[in-house]
Amino acid sequence: MAAYLFHGEDRFARLEAVAALRREHDADGALANNSTGFDGARVSLGELGAATSAAPFLGGVRWVRVDGLCARFEGGQTGRRRQLGEWEDLPDLLEQIPDSTVLVFVEDELRRNSPLLELIRPHADVREFGRLKQDEALAWLRGEVRRRDLHMTRNAALALVERAGGDRGVLTQAVDKLSLYAGATNVDETIVEAMVPASRSFTIFNLVDAVAERRLADAMQALDGVRADGTEDQQILRMLARTYRQVIVVREVIDRGGSDADIQSAAGVRFDWLARRLRRQAQRYTQQTADAALARILEAEVSIIEYRRDDGGLPEETAVELLVAELAGAGRR
Repeated sequence: MAAYLFHGEDRFARLEAVAALRREHDADGALANNSTGFDGARVSLGELGAATSAAPFLGGVRWVRVDGLCARFEGGQTGRRRQLGEWEDLPDLLEQIPDSTVLVFVEDELRRNSPLLELIRPHADVREFGRLKQDEALAWLRGEVRRRDLHMTRNAALALVERAGGDRGVLTQAVDKLSLYAGATNVDETIVEAMVPASRSFTIFNLVDAVAERRLADAMQALDGVRADGTEDQQILRMLARTYRQVIVVREVIDRGGSDADIQSAAGVRFDWLARRLRRQAQRYTQQTADAALARILEAEVSIIEYRRDDGGLPEETAVELLVAELAGAGRR
């Protein structure tokens, strides 16, 4: 297939795939003189058509790459197809690409109903590169660790995956750094936490941890981050409620002198490092303050319902922001 579209939030994997595709089509080394790149925010359909239809010069393949074209048309929810203008005719261009041309669209993460994606998909090899899930990231990390002859505990690997957020680029940089730092030393979770900063791509877990640990600035920054990534406020409320229910359970275990194994069993968590984190979080609360935090979450939910019924209350966005600020800033003056 002459056309490709690579997209997804895992930039490292996405660009690695683009590079591999280029190597695959550069057997004669002629792409150096047969490559054209476009900024998708500025290119016209005519410019793209001229580039894709041109014959390669002293080589077998012409390489045309376009970055960010689909993102150019992602704004708004209505009337999007009318906004495409000349790009409505993109399918015709894709049907006419000669076999000697490889056209590659490269995008960040796209909406499922992205208007240009819908036009391109039937005519191109579309590949999505999402962040690795935890089990996938651990399996990928094991291979990288073995390749570098690095010694890493399982808890360290889990901590690294959590901090990297499933991003292969961040994981690769972290393993490189740890290899230089540790050498033959056994890398444990303490070394990982000291050497590898948390990924700036926030997850819902970054948010609830910052709230539970009363890190106000981090919590507000994480709230902005997860909202920008499309996380709904109702999901934030559910995760906060889940976290404080765990805090209440763990606080009970602590009060009766229970071990980390007891915390794992009571909170229903699989890993000992997570039990230790829950212990640290719960130690910031008494049973009364943990109960009060959960009650405050329920109040926020009631306030949102009242607003929807036009019976007072607060808009969802405002209610959640106030809730996060209050819980994360508890005890501050």
